[in-house]
Amino acid sequence: MPPTRPAWLTATVAVWIATAVLFALAFPVAVLLDSVLDRVKPMYADRAEMLWLQSQNVQVTGQSVPVELSPGESVEVAGESFTASPGVTVEVRADQPKRPCVRVHDEHGDVSEWACLDPDDPPANPDPDNPDPDLG
Repeated sequence: MPPTRPAWLTATVAVWIATAVLFALAFPVAVLLDSVLDRVKPMYADRAEMLWLQSQNVQVTGQSVPVELSPGESVEVAGESFTASPGVTVEVRADQPKRPCVRVHDEHGDVSEWACLDPDDPPANPDPDNPDPDLG
């Protein structure tokens, strides 16, 4: 006896059902990934801004400014006040005065790699819409 299947279960319907199941399974993964990316965004923004400020300071003074900032703490670098984002700790090491390295971590245990200044390829202003004419 040949297998019977409902008349409505065509190849097109099967593809639509498989697609719906795939999206239903992928949606929670996408939401989780999006929340992780949103969570680490301030951390990486702080790292980019601090590396740029350190670059500006090296250009002006020839020295970097080693610091370790807890969330909400501030420091002045290159004539600009920098405040670590809530939940973000910023570390700047200056083993070589003209090549500072910046690492950040957050309250969730996320830790970035060290980002070190490359004098041959300095970082871009992370906030180009708000350039400071007093800096480089």
